[in-house]
Amino acid sequence: MKYILSAILLSAVVGFASALNNIHTPLVAATERSAETCGDPDDTLAFYRLHAASVFAYSYSTDAAFVSAAILQDGYVLESVIGMVFVTQETSTVPCYFLSSGALEDNFLTTNTTERDAAIAEGYTLLPTFQTYIYPTQLCGSIPMYRLYNSAETSNYFTTSESERISAISSRGYADVGIAGYVLPAGGRLLGVSLCYLVVFEHGVEV
Repeated sequence: MKYILSAILLSAVVGFASALNNIHTPLVAATERSAETCGDPDDTLAFYRLHAASVFAYSYSTDAAFVSAAILQDGYVLESVIGMVFVTQETSTVPCYFLSSGALEDNFLTTNTTERDAAIAEGYTLLPTFQTYIYPTQLCGSIPMYRLYNSAETSNYFTTSESERISAISSRGYADVGIAGYVLPAGGRLLGVSLCYLVVFEHGVEV
């Protein structure tokens, strides 16, 4: 059977990445969290960003099983954990809607119901199972999640990295749309993890 070791490695690394990022959340709890105004950081999950290298397509999820399937079956590469998000609503958080268009090969995140409804009218599908909860303003130790848009490729791109934001604008044809919302810091990106996947798939491990 092909790629069993690949799948095991992928699941292990994704799970390990999530565990590593959760190490950083208690620091926020200890220094900046108020039980009256903030959600519990221990309830957050890593928010993974994946990229389909053949197109300007990005996807986002907290679900390690979805991430594994997207990489193993759909040709996506794990780029980073862009932050920590809630999967149920907690104090001071708002829904972050996930919309997808198969025709445009684009996924879109927004906390704005007007934007959500406009995207649906343009052919995007609302996917409630991918919905997360984030902060609408910068509080509780959160950081901005930037939204950028490449009109030529009809590609929405989200990042918490200032260097990624600048690079996307200067060399990849994206325009800065603003801040989509605020997430808790992940404590480091996982670009090295995608290299691990590439090595495994390149050698086509079989058992």
